[in-house]
Amino acid sequence: MSGSRRRVVATPQQQRRSIIGTGAVLIALSGPGQTAGFSVFVDPLTENLDVSRGQLTLAYLLGTLAASTTGTWLGRVIDRRGVAKVVPGVALGLCLATVLAAVSTHLVMLTVAIFGLRSFGQTGMPLAASVFVAKNVAHRRGAALGLLTALGGSTIALTPFIAARVIPRIGWQATWILEGVVVVLMGLVMVGVIRRLRLEHPHADEQEIVDGSVAKDEPRHLRRNGFLVVTFGYATTGFVSTALAFHQIAVLGERGLSAAAAATNFLPQSFASALVALVVGRLVDRVPGRIVVPFSMLTLMVAVLSLTFVNSAVGAVGFGIALGSAAATMAASEGALLARWIGRETLGTWRGRMTSVMVISTAVAPFVFSLLADWAGSYTSAARLVVVLPVVSGVVAIVTPLPCDRHRA
Repeated sequence: MSGSRRRVVATPQQQRRSIIGTGAVLIALSGPGQTAGFSVFVDPLTENLDVSRGQLTLAYLLGTLAASTTGTWLGRVIDRRGVAKVVPGVALGLCLATVLAAVSTHLVMLTVAIFGLRSFGQTGMPLAASVFVAKNVAHRRGAALGLLTALGGSTIALTPFIAARVIPRIGWQATWILEGVVVVLMGLVMVGVIRRLRLEHPHADEQEIVDGSVAKDEPRHLRRNGFLVVTFGYATTGFVSTALAFHQIAVLGERGLSAAAAATNFLPQSFASALVALVVGRLVDRVPGRIVVPFSMLTLMVAVLSLTFVNSAVGAVGFGIALGSAAATMAASEGALLARWIGRETLGTWRGRMTSVMVISTAVAPFVFSLLADWAGSYTSAARLVVVLPVVSGVVAIVTPLPCDRHRA
């Protein structure tokens, strides 16, 4: 009897599931660096550091803006070295940031920690996950990225849910440190999965056929146009959805809802986001890329304008569903569009740049929207003003020359 072990070769479908599952876990590990994950530590931080919520918000804004540079250089590193070699560093960076946040004794120290949380949490892990899936899934890429968006968005919500229940037992500082340890351990497990199944660019020949002509045949200015159109749409969606979500309790309060009723509106938003991401991901594989961004902007415009008609809990649920759907439409399609129009070879670099722009837009959105509300007299009036952004973005996407769609997967 032979003592050698037979190597089990995964089927394409098994490999596809492994790729998407690995990406979803990486996004889940970004939880400590996401706004939802940070939110459960706001009250302990204000009490421990003896600072106001306004001061803490300013520190969060500055740390997030500083972290906006991370996507640009990290995307290039992912292209050169691969996700398996980048994830350990990102996980360690996020872990150190949670430890620093836990032991912070003043606001400057916390701002540095927030920079780490946002650099490696909000940017690093999701960037690695999306690029990993987009580069390694050639067939029905949109459906894969849609599923990744749905799973990833759902798992991020687990971080505050779990942390809120652990904090009363072991304290907020120990909870933050525990989150960092879990990120490192699970990150290393995912690296092992990637290496064991050889998931870094498993279809090299197929990638050359699918993407080679994109990089060589398409004029450079058309590929640049494709990047700018997707980035403009992605940043617009991030700005508008973040502004409305951040101020949602106040926004719906103007429409007659109680704070409790407004808070529960996040549930239909999350459900709609997951469902729409699955549907849109599949549609992106079947429709011309040119119509995707205008359709996303139309969805966003409808979501913003629907706020005007909210006068009951049912109307608020409709607004939440519309807003969640609008955010998911762009999130589920941007990765597939970039891969289609630019190619996968330098996808990390281009998506990293787009992520940097998106981070800036989401960082300033709550502050700018608040200023607009003060100037316009109400949040509803401010919403009518920001609807100009998706209109402009949609028109730009329609009139801009873009690469052809002959490489649609």
